[in-house]
This record gives sequence, C-alpha cells and structure tokens, in this order.
Amino acid sequence: MASLPGQIPRSFRFGPFEADPETGELRKNGRKLHLQEKPFQLLVALLEERGNLVTRKALHERLWPADTFVDFDNGLNTAISKLREVLGDSAEGRPYIETLARRGYRFTSPVEELGAPAVSHRRELNIHRRLIEPDTIVVEIVGKLVFGPECQQIEWLIADLLSQDEKKVIFDISGVSYIDSTGVGIIVMCFGKMKKAGGDLRVAGATDTVKAVLKMTNVDSIVSLYPTAAAAVAGAAGQNKA
Repeated sequence: MASLPGQIPRSFRFGPFEADPETGELRKNGRKLHLQEKPFQLLVALLEERGNLVTRKALHERLWPADTFVDFDNGLNTAISKLREVLGDSAEGRPYIETLARRGYRFTSPVEELGAPAVSHRRELNIHRRLIEPDTIVVEIVGKLVFGPECQQIEWLIADLLSQDEKKVIFDISGVSYIDSTGVGIIVMCFGKMKKAGGDLRVAGATDTVKAVLKMTNVDSIVSLYPTAAAAVAGAAGQNKA
C-alpha cells in the first residue's frame, strides 16, 4: 500500500524482525521472509495496536470486508497459524502473539515504530553478518552499543544463529564508538548463550576507548578479545589476543 501524499512512511521493528506496511515486506536480520498477504495484514493490524486487544470482529472488518464471502474463522485461524510459523512463535519460547480466547489477539513484544523516511532515519547501531569460513560467522557491529531496542538486535541475532546451528561467531566491534553497561551486558549474555550451546564467541577490533571499558568491567577475563577479526579466526596463539 502506497503512502498518502504528505504521509510519512513507517515500518515496525521487533526482535530481529522489521515489517514495512508500504512494501508488504517482512525481514528478519535484514533477510526478506515469505509471508502471504493476509498474514502480513494481520501482523500490521496487531503491530499498530501493540499491547492492546485486537478483537476478532475488528480483524474481520479489516481483513475481510463485508462484501467478501469467506469462512472467516477458518481464514483467521489459518492466517494466525502462518504468521506464528514465520515468527517462530511457540509455547517453549516467548511468544509475540497472545491469544485471548474467543475475543481476539494481542501483540506482546516490544515494538519500535520507525516513522521517519529511510533517507533521514539515523540508526544508532548497524549490524551485519558475513560468512568468512565454512563454519565461522563474523557479526560486524557499527555505532553506539548502548541501551535501546537496536542493541537487543544482537541478542536476537545470536539466538537466530544458534537455531541454524552456527556456533563459531566473531563480534567485530571495530566500528563501535561507544559502549555502556547494557552493551557490555549484551556481549556477556551472548557469550554465555553461545558457550551453553557448545559454541565459541570471540570479540575483535575494540578501539582503545571501548577496550578500556571491557577491561574495566573484566569482560576480557570472560570473553577472548582480539585486535582484528582475522586474528580472532586464527585465534589459538595467545600473542594474537588484544
């Protein structure tokens, strides 16, 4: 759906996902996912009313207009099922969508609404991943590693990598200009999750300012620090550590 003249385009970010109502696209860690039109419209309806109940009646009126002949209950149940499948919602993890029996649904995860045009929206943190060895992923982190929804993307990314059985990860933080206690905590948390899964997380490229914070908080006694991503890959020799 195209924006109306003068209307600011918007998208929604939650966990590792970003939904763009204008293009009808859902992405996870930057990768486009396949989601049919009705489940996507359902997702947008829930995101717009995040934290609040969206009744089945409201969804009926929005997704299936009165002049549309359809088995509404079956259609809605199918759309919810497909949406949950794409989001990875399950009873074992923290669900995004809560069912309120016979009443409707509620989106329960924190949501960030990006209301500014892409050309003017400045993100505090950018995260990219790349494969450098058959079994090694480098996660490039650029910007400020501080409290906020963007910082949480790193935690979600690690969970996604572990779900794909990727257990050798390097955080390249050479582009990080500032880190606070939340950023430090995210690194330690990700290291703990990776270690618990039998994996290995290394940190590379910390600038002098960031390195000082990591040493002051004793992160260097928990996580292996390396001067560059290449050194982290080589990794074994103690003299290569930062």
